[in-house]
Amino acid sequence: MTASLDYAVQSLSKLLAEENTALAAMDFGRAGALLAPKHAAADALAAAWRAAASDELPRAQLVELGALADENRRLLNRAMRVQKRVLDLVTRAARGTQAPARYGASGRAAGQVTTPRRLATRI
Repeated sequence: MTASLDYAVQSLSKLLAEENTALAAMDFGRAGALLAPKHAAADALAAAWRAAASDELPRAQLVELGALADENRRLLNRAMRVQKRVLDLVTRAARGTQAPARYGASGRAAGQVTTPRRLATRI
């Protein structure tokens, strides 16, 4: 096995393990900060893979990397579900604070009553 392939597998494994730890702790900021280094490590692994001979592949390390990648996918999906729930809650809360956009026959907003006293206090 070439040193560059071994290093690339170890680097990506380390980044995936770190991201998985952050995602498990729901530290989305830390996980997001690892996105660019993770992409760079994946690119380096692909380049080292293409340069390596087929008999040099670190099969045991690749199995471990695959397990880390599966866990990463599961945790990323969970993070997306959590963020969607938060956005749904914020959207529902924002909708609940808006005034109704319905108007009655008199041209006033439905549900509003303008009494003389109320009108006088507005002028």
